[in-house]
Amino acid sequence: MSKYIFLCCIFLGFSCYGGESDLLDSDYYSKSPSTYGGIGLIQNPTARFSNDGEFTFGISTESPYNRLYAKVQFFPWLETVLRYTEITSSPYNPGSHQTLKDKGIDVKFRILEERRILPEVAVGFNDFGGTGFFASEYIVASKRFDNLDLTLGLGWGRFDSGLFQFDNPLGWISESYKNRGGGTALGGTFGVGRLFTGKSASVFGGLEYFTPIPNLSVKLEYDPSNYDNEKGKEIVFDQTGDLFELDSKFNVAINYQLETSERGKIDFSTGLVRGNTFYANVAVHTNLNLAGEPKYTAPPEILNQPYLQPFPKLDSDWQKYLSELIMWQMGNEGLVTHSLIFNGDELQVEISQGRFQKPIQAIDLASRILGNNSPTNIETITVINIDQGVETLRASIPRQILVELVANGPLEEEYVEFNLAETVNDNAIIRDNEYVYPNFYLSIRPNMTGTLQHQIKFYFWQLEALIHTEYAIKKGLYLTTDIGINIVNNFDEYTYHIPDGQLHHVRQDRRLYVTEGESGLRRMALDYLFDINSNVTAKISAGYLEWMYGGVGGEVLYIPDDKQWALGVDAYWVKQREFDQKFSFQDYQTVTGFVSFYYNLPFYDMRFKGSVGKFLGKDIGVNIDLSRRFKTGARVGAMASLTSCDSECVGEGSFNKWIYFTLPMDLFYTNATTRGTSGYGWSPLTKDAGTKVEAGSLYGLMTNAPDEVDALRRKPWSIKKILSGFGTTSKKKI
Repeated sequence: MSKYIFLCCIFLGFSCYGGESDLLDSDYYSKSPSTYGGIGLIQNPTARFSNDGEFTFGISTESPYNRLYAKVQFFPWLETVLRYTEITSSPYNPGSHQTLKDKGIDVKFRILEERRILPEVAVGFNDFGGTGFFASEYIVASKRFDNLDLTLGLGWGRFDSGLFQFDNPLGWISESYKNRGGGTALGGTFGVGRLFTGKSASVFGGLEYFTPIPNLSVKLEYDPSNYDNEKGKEIVFDQTGDLFELDSKFNVAINYQLETSERGKIDFSTGLVRGNTFYANVAVHTNLNLAGEPKYTAPPEILNQPYLQPFPKLDSDWQKYLSELIMWQMGNEGLVTHSLIFNGDELQVEISQGRFQKPIQAIDLASRILGNNSPTNIETITVINIDQGVETLRASIPRQILVELVANGPLEEEYVEFNLAETVNDNAIIRDNEYVYPNFYLSIRPNMTGTLQHQIKFYFWQLEALIHTEYAIKKGLYLTTDIGINIVNNFDEYTYHIPDGQLHHVRQDRRLYVTEGESGLRRMALDYLFDINSNVTAKISAGYLEWMYGGVGGEVLYIPDDKQWALGVDAYWVKQREFDQKFSFQDYQTVTGFVSFYYNLPFYDMRFKGSVGKFLGKDIGVNIDLSRRFKTGARVGAMASLTSCDSECVGEGSFNKWIYFTLPMDLFYTNATTRGTSGYGWSPLTKDAGTKVEAGSLYGLMTNAPDEVDALRRKPWSIKKILSGFGTTSKKKI
């Protein structure tokens, strides 16, 4: 009877609520994750979503399950969760001494936003594309009444159990919906035909009460999860013979959210599930759309009144003095000067910098230095950003406007003209910085590598000292070397490797590389980058291109003027390196190459990349890459490769796919700024099909600086802007 009273209360709350709530969107009503990682109650999801761009990492435990999850609010209406579940009651495989691990991806879509009368409605898919062990689908609605948030949903799959079951309503459409079928032991497929299927569906519901104590809430739910596979089952690794028992389908918990910063918070949850098991959940949040206050703001400055004659009229001593003075002042601000160009009434400077994530801050400082030292005839100041010897961004501003703007504070992007056509007069005077080349750079930093989910251990890891050197021979010509020196790892004699699939193992021998090559030469390659013309850039590389392959090849990239698309062609002859990562090679070799199309989509600052060609394993097909840039400069994306190697050829996982993110290191600095980034890629399985040589992205290099200029990023969606991306009229270079 208590179950029916509980659900009646929820129904009554939905039906009676018709008043206003001034705090519907207040941060007071914090949204916290369920044990599965998505925004929810305890086991059940809700129709709530985090703020756009929220990134969460968490762990939860409720015997016999331990979960490790990461969540990102990829769109305001799309929540995605990547999750590993340890099932301590089962072995990884027969005879294994490791517990079973199950990986899965959950997605939830907002269907309807909450209104004064209407609830918020969402539809979700758990364990989408996994083995199906936790697979479920649901439709859920949530409605807030002051400090009480009510949730009611209908679930299929794992949610289909309990006293509130009834025949699958979709069975009225087709009898096929009444047959759910099973998952797949290999996973990797999306199992679309299994969605919303089964003989019956079940109601779930719950409530969250936000107490008068800020950030503290109480959760209560009715959980219809199907535990038939676990009930009464002896826990394999517990010799005392404890059994999995289900005493109640009601769960209760408390959640406290600790605000650690403007962008960060931590959720602590604990409670009782199944009537007999305590659970705990800890989740760390940040928001990739909240950049916070700038760490550096250029102060107001009154620029010097010009007094020098035009540069060509100065004698050689004055020309040398002025050039070296400007370069010295640039160096004091962390800017490396490649050359000064006195181009009639325009003064240009080519600089490289790693100090600022936002190019406008470097442009501001460089422009002030030029403005303070410009001869009397200079009317335009131009700053050219150089990355690895090629131009990636150009910014110009009239000197008089610069003087007026910086007198009040920092230079703003809206007053700067970016990527104007390059014009250098025949009589222009170029003063190169004779101290830039050749140049040697050395750094030593800790580097952590790891492998998730293996038959022996869940996580293999290594901490190494990475010695990185760069020898800049001349502009655009660089020799880079990475040497990894092992510090500590958890590899041992039991680390074995069982590859599958039908291709040569171009990537699946990864564990042999990390065990036999604990220390080794990770990369040593000579790269030459150069501009063919204002819109075409090329790169040639030779040497040990990455830790598994060496060879020679290159790339040509075409970025048309003022367009949102680009076209690239790359080709490499490569040979597989020995596992010890020294100087020798194995017999396997191939030619790999692609034609790639890049397009900036007109919504959510998204980017599409599609490549077609021949992969490392000699399979032929396409690679699709879709990513989103958030306001902090972080980028989150997903890739998939579909090739001539079918699911049987690929083996476990069916096809190769990745999730990746890149974070600006500036987010982690408090009293300084940096242009550096850190990236991480995750693949559910290391496969041979659909893989490429990791020789570096020319497109990524060319767009790194423009991506951080707000004025150059694509504006929101419109039909006119989509069509303009395919225009042919030459305007500005991007």
